[in-house]
Amino acid sequence: MAKELDINFLDPQEKVDWFSSYTTLQEEAPVYYMPSIDMYVLTRYEDLKFVLSDSKRFTVGTSATGASLYKSEAAHKIYKEKGWTRYQPLSENDPKHWSYRNLIDPFMTPAAVAKREPFIRETANQLIDQWIDKGEVEFVKNYAELLPMMVIAEIMGFPRMDIPQLQRWSFAWALPYTRGLSEEQEIFCATNHVEMQRYIYDTMEEKRKNPTDDLISNVVHADYIDPFTNEKRDLTDEELIGIFDNCLVGGNETTAFAISSGLALLLKNPEVYKAIESDRSKIRRFVEETLRLEAPAQGLQRVAEEDVEIHGVKIPKGATIHVRYGAANRDPNQFPCPHMLDLERKNAMKHMAFSQGEHFCPGAALSRLEQKCTWEIMFDRLENIREVPGKNDYAQLPGALFRALRELHVQFDKKA
Repeated sequence: MAKELDINFLDPQEKVDWFSSYTTLQEEAPVYYMPSIDMYVLTRYEDLKFVLSDSKRFTVGTSATGASLYKSEAAHKIYKEKGWTRYQPLSENDPKHWSYRNLIDPFMTPAAVAKREPFIRETANQLIDQWIDKGEVEFVKNYAELLPMMVIAEIMGFPRMDIPQLQRWSFAWALPYTRGLSEEQEIFCATNHVEMQRYIYDTMEEKRKNPTDDLISNVVHADYIDPFTNEKRDLTDEELIGIFDNCLVGGNETTAFAISSGLALLLKNPEVYKAIESDRSKIRRFVEETLRLEAPAQGLQRVAEEDVEIHGVKIPKGATIHVRYGAANRDPNQFPCPHMLDLERKNAMKHMAFSQGEHFCPGAALSRLEQKCTWEIMFDRLENIREVPGKNDYAQLPGALFRALRELHVQFDKKA
């Protein structure tokens, strides 16, 4: 039997210290059944690796449909009457998963992403130009949330002028994952998501007629081979919209969270700040340690396709397993002194911030590059970055899955 503990960090209403809870679970109940959500929670690194590396026994279940995110009939009605099903093809099981991933992965390889570096640097500098002479900035809204959105919009083929509405839609798309929304909130999310679906559909139609060199143009004109029939067919509008809205949100939200968390870590670890300031080669390791310590997505679900036993706990077929990336990233058996930011950590890249296995995040290389460019440019142009006294409480956005700062106010001196 799984040990009973009074821990439920998946309840958005509970103010839980996630990191101390992770330690407790790893030591006392590495397979922990949470009755309130009917899930088995895994927190040890090797256990997550075991589940994530076996996509036959542990599938993503029905998460690709997104139907379970909404409880109110009113929200479901909005999709039915005004839009398309909330479908996430990139979250499908095999063989569908790779048939869809093969359409977008060429745009996200390290080589393809490297070609975007000049644009990323130019965009980062433009954002900093807007506030560098003020000596103070709220960093989340004025940089961290903007850079990844501007980059992914460019890659996909969305006009920069549409960034504000894309941000609003992206926020609404991700909000249901915080769990426990009111009916009014669900209606807000569904309404905005359907607006985004309509916008994506109109963009697809334009790219079909007048293709340009971007992800949407290439995918709408791609030869898609159905993995079940092995025959070429056109992707449905529902499939295409699902691919594109997933790319848009996945390409900006979590990287924004990581960049914000990175600056917070620098403020809290002045010795790390000084080490990077004197040796920029440490930035790459800093990015990995940020992702490890502050994984933007703290966990996701898998479904057991057969009975399985882990650490003496029997998990029945059909049960939902919550793989807690944020806990695995702080497993002392994998990462000695796991709560410490260590720029000399040799296995820092082994973290699970991008998951593992076949559902490894397709945007990992892009996110890493955006973070690397951010810190290189910040250290080139600013010095003495510090908190604004009395303005930061380091509060996180509510929710059970994401690690995301609400705001971060900093002061700085402009380098000559």
